[in-house]
Amino acid sequence: MQKFYDLESCPLDKHVLVISRMVTNLDQEVDLLRNEASDNSNAIKNIEQTNQWTKTYLKQLSSAKADKTDVEDLAKSMNSRLNTKADKDEIEDLAKSMNMKIDELSPVMDSKLTLKADKCQIDELSNKVDQLSMESKSVKELSNKVDQLSMESKSVKVTTKTHWNLPEPVSIFFGRESLIESIHLKLQKNQAIALSEMGGVGKTQTAAKFLQMHKDEYQKIFWISAVILKRSLNEILCAFGCKQLIPDEPSMETLTFIFLSKFCEGSKGSLVVLDDVTEVTKDVTSLIRNVKEKISLLLTSQLRDWEDYGLIQIAVPCFQDQESIGFLQNELTTANHQEISILANRLQSLPLALQQAICYIKKHKVPLHKYIEQFEACRKSVLGMKINSFTEYDKTLLTVWDMAFAKIRVESNNALLILGMMALIDNRKINKKTFSYFDKVDEFELNEIINLLCQYSLVNERNECLEIHSLVQKVIRYRIEQKQFVEDECPLTLLEDVLLKIEVSIKDLFANDDYEDLWYIHVFRLIMSGGFKTINFNVSRVLTIAAGRMEMENLYRISELFLKVVLKQYRLCQDVKTFDMLLVVHRRFIYASSQLGLLNLNEIFAFEEEFSSELEEHSVFVYRWKLEQAEAYNIHGRVSLGEDIVQNLFNELVKKKGFDDVKLRLASFLTVRDVEVLLNSVDTNNLSDVNFLMYYYAKCSLYIENGCFHLAEQTMKNWKEHLHRKQFSRSSQFNFTKKNCFLLYKKGNYNEALLVCDELKRDIVFTNADVYISEALILIKLGKFNDAEVLLDNLNKRNNNGSIIRISSYLKFRKHDFEAVENLLTIVEDEDLLNILFLVKEYAKLHRQLENNKSREMVERCLQMKKIVNELFQVQLDMIYL
Repeated sequence: MQKFYDLESCPLDKHVLVISRMVTNLDQEVDLLRNEASDNSNAIKNIEQTNQWTKTYLKQLSSAKADKTDVEDLAKSMNSRLNTKADKDEIEDLAKSMNMKIDELSPVMDSKLTLKADKCQIDELSNKVDQLSMESKSVKELSNKVDQLSMESKSVKVTTKTHWNLPEPVSIFFGRESLIESIHLKLQKNQAIALSEMGGVGKTQTAAKFLQMHKDEYQKIFWISAVILKRSLNEILCAFGCKQLIPDEPSMETLTFIFLSKFCEGSKGSLVVLDDVTEVTKDVTSLIRNVKEKISLLLTSQLRDWEDYGLIQIAVPCFQDQESIGFLQNELTTANHQEISILANRLQSLPLALQQAICYIKKHKVPLHKYIEQFEACRKSVLGMKINSFTEYDKTLLTVWDMAFAKIRVESNNALLILGMMALIDNRKINKKTFSYFDKVDEFELNEIINLLCQYSLVNERNECLEIHSLVQKVIRYRIEQKQFVEDECPLTLLEDVLLKIEVSIKDLFANDDYEDLWYIHVFRLIMSGGFKTINFNVSRVLTIAAGRMEMENLYRISELFLKVVLKQYRLCQDVKTFDMLLVVHRRFIYASSQLGLLNLNEIFAFEEEFSSELEEHSVFVYRWKLEQAEAYNIHGRVSLGEDIVQNLFNELVKKKGFDDVKLRLASFLTVRDVEVLLNSVDTNNLSDVNFLMYYYAKCSLYIENGCFHLAEQTMKNWKEHLHRKQFSRSSQFNFTKKNCFLLYKKGNYNEALLVCDELKRDIVFTNADVYISEALILIKLGKFNDAEVLLDNLNKRNNNGSIIRISSYLKFRKHDFEAVENLLTIVEDEDLLNILFLVKEYAKLHRQLENNKSREMVERCLQMKKIVNELFQVQLDMIYL
């Protein structure tokens, strides 16, 4: 090892020679172990394997050519890292711990290292070496050098391929040769392509078949679902060891940049397939814009006009008559030509319908003329239906699938029920475990049902997950709504029961903000599809998950859909339980729409008017709704309305026993004097653990506002000890950190407070406007006014918060942007702010006069007025409660 220090001016040949000698030394170590003890056989074997692995590296190193600079850089790096000695104990530990990992690495080395491999794939091999380096210093140093050399050498390359999530086309795929060849030629010219047309013509299957035929021509292929675009990119980055590169709150632009730079930058042999684009969102356009500039892109969608986005649009047509006939003849070899022509005509040459018919005929061995008769009989009833959302092609598919549903009903009614449930949830990656909670079937029958549905080609099984075509879902949902799918039992009700069972089985996870994907993703998909008619499960829990796992836009859409369902449900039954559920949903809707700046206060007024009698009830749910109402009024500048609600709640609750959790929530709206009175009415002997945390929060706030920082610090200490007594949720930890930030701010420790703000922003689940308001106040104290203004300008686009208005108005006033101050302050109803607005207007007049009259008197009047306005603004900033 010591001889590596002499390599600073050596050619690579000598470098290889020294490494060879090191291998010889390893051989000598083996001999030494053999002589010292008889029980070292395993260690000797493993070291010999390690030595063989090292020799394989040497073979590659000896074939590489590197100039003097390369070797100098290598020697310098090695000089700082190599240890000069490894004793026998280290070697024995290495041999024991690396036994399995060396075995895994050796075949990879033998099969994948070649002289023609490229630089990018050496990284993957080096990552395996890095894993070994955690356990052995000497192997770590060697692997690091090989990694460095492979990154710098242009002659040593690896030819492994990266294929992500590639589907297999259906086994009976037919034709499309000219279409696939057209796709191939255009992609070879680095053109971005969109396969577009209505559902059922085979866009996805054509893309899958193209990849099956030409995947060896691409170094990397990524098949990404447009429905879960952001999640798919996250999964790819995490799967390939790039999780540490993802920021706390990544934008689509950021994820795309990391994805392209890590996997596709400068690699012409890369292809991204974006499947099933149903909506042109900003995320979709961001991916298209960035990807097509770097690598090949293939997109499938029912939408059109992709030329506007720089893509070559290729329409995927239905089969021509001869293609349909050829498809049927290829699969139904005993049928006569005339019957095949009739069936192709009846099915309008729609590939998906032809595929379904073939699966049905093969399974039941039905003569073709009999199938045509059954189809015609079923078709008459379908054509007689007036369904505005169904095209003629949809009705053809409905007819074909109705025939399959009828047969499945005879073979297994449970299969039909499971198919009905699948129509109401996410159509991709349906975990089979979902239906293990369906108590009508056991594991054996479930597998039989899945096989049956796959035989009809209604469901595909892939990577232990199930997939169902969105058009199959569409026709099943229609049949369920018409009560024409199954008798007596409703798949929607059964699905809700399944979700309830899953919910019960995972309820312990919610204490730690850990949510089971199996459950929540189906619930969300069910809500978003509008499938719910009534709701029987824990709405609050669903919305809590939504707040923690989804973007605010999705939380808004989900709570809005929930609201429609629960409103209808309450108007029908008028029971207390449903009204409580309605208040929970409406409270979340107010929160989400406020955060997005979409809240219409008239909607709150109308809700309050419609349910005025119910809102007079003295219940926890009513009180919490009123607190959210007050917060919404404050955010939208209707401060007097918010203060009236808070004061009425204070007057009512301070005289009552109980409702301690509501009192503690109310404390954040009150003045110091009222907080003290309210907290004295709280029974601390009967508080739950969660409410005790809220008590500490309120008590600490009270001390901070009174300037009793020593008492606040003691409360924080007790609060922290309470948090350590048991495992609380992340939100509880977050609230503690947020209050600590406010304490540091009030004490004047601004730099420390700013660091805590940065810590808070890392948790994107709970970071809200308060965190950014705290940061802005700290930046102002540090004299970084421009940074504070930029921060709030970005936030104010989405969140018209009363505290933000106060701070922004002050910052705009400092820059003499009087118009902006007026625009901000005219939307509030706070009397103090309206007084400030009046003074700002007066100062603006004086300031304009000063341009023409710069007398001493005028200057003094301006300075005096400016001082008054600044002092009033400072009072407003000091009043901001966080």
